[in-house]
Amino acid sequence: MLPRARHKWLPTSGSLNFAAANVWQSGANPLPIIQPPGRRSTFATEAFNAEQDGPSNNYEKYLSSKLMDAFEPSKLSVRDISGGCGSMFAISIVSKAFKGVSMIQQHRMVNEVLADEMKEWHGVQLNTGAE
Repeated sequence: MLPRARHKWLPTSGSLNFAAANVWQSGANPLPIIQPPGRRSTFATEAFNAEQDGPSNNYEKYLSSKLMDAFEPSKLSVRDISGGCGSMFAISIVSKAFKGVSMIQQHRMVNEVLADEMKEWHGVQLNTGAE
């Protein structure tokens, strides 16, 4: 009979990431996170890396300014993750405006502010949080 492995669920520290926010570990060997060739990060890290420099193109700056005006966030990251064509964005925002509001309602609030722009997008990765 094989020995029974002890499994545990361990949160990682640092910025959140759908692929790496929680790492399933069996003993001391975490499962690998697979990244497609040529990608600089895993699926959702763009939305959660608010520590990066500010917006890199004019449309990102425009979206950032709309969100700044609406929510006065303490942290904001807007990244074009479509490869530069402006059809998909990763947005991370932390604001006092979200305090006591459910995550679904927070997302609806952001969607309302960006409704006109989102009509032209293919998709959005949205992470919101309250201060």
